[in-house]
Amino acid sequence: MPLMPVLSLEPVLVFGCSRLGSALTPLDRQASIALVRRAYDLGVRHFDTASIYGQGDSERLLGAALEPDRAKVSLASKAGQLLTPKQAALAHLKPLVRWLAARRGGLRQRVAQTRAQGVPRCFQPDFIERSLRESLARLRTDHLDIFYLHSPSPEVLGDAALFTRLAALQRQGLFLKLGVSCDDLQLAQLAAAHAAIEVVQYEFDGSAAAADVMQALTREGKSGLVRGFSRLVGQAWEGTSHAWPQKLRAPAFSGLVMGTTSITHLEQNVAAFRSVLNMGRDV
Repeated sequence: MPLMPVLSLEPVLVFGCSRLGSALTPLDRQASIALVRRAYDLGVRHFDTASIYGQGDSERLLGAALEPDRAKVSLASKAGQLLTPKQAALAHLKPLVRWLAARRGGLRQRVAQTRAQGVPRCFQPDFIERSLRESLARLRTDHLDIFYLHSPSPEVLGDAALFTRLAALQRQGLFLKLGVSCDDLQLAQLAAAHAAIEVVQYEFDGSAAAADVMQALTREGKSGLVRGFSRLVGQAWEGTSHAWPQKLRAPAFSGLVMGTTSITHLEQNVAAFRSVLNMGRDV
């Protein structure tokens, strides 16, 4: 079973599925599954989603697309965020909303504004366990390769009851590695120093602070996955930099998250990623 490497020799490409199943994504079920299957055919073996993405449809689509090849892929999901009543209602009207949004720019903008307002969070142990088990059902699997806390506050990382429950769930085999998906670098630093956290996902903005997080993960023997595909890969592929930025070249750098809803863009992104990997081998 392909696991996310710790202190990997070279990073992997992770297909981020935050837009899969979204009301604003112009893909029906068949097209969404075809997109995931194309990623698989191109050699992508790591897929990242969350309980809240597409009101759960992201996980459902991934599960349907990858069930025949589950033993050959790494699945990661996240828990800790909730749908607002308005967002929950939107889920039941998604086909209609998608159809209207494609034809009426004003509606598309209102849906985007509703989503941008953010979502409530809950990291109570019972909720996190229930969310994990529901994710497993939607993904049609008995375990996750990585289970992330989804943008928790720093205080959540100090919740002993939560981490006691997480340790028990991990011992049961419901997930292999525990991670934190971070919205800011302060949280990423705290997660890197947390004894129970094995994987940290965060936005790599090229700053010294972002590089410090990766160095901290390296010192702790942990894995770092970063968002920022277009910036990190695009510049290198276009010849404006050489392979990975120097600040990112650390043993903990294990993967780069890429998201798209276009097969053409997917193919271009995979080609770009491989090109940068090859350049990196020559550096």
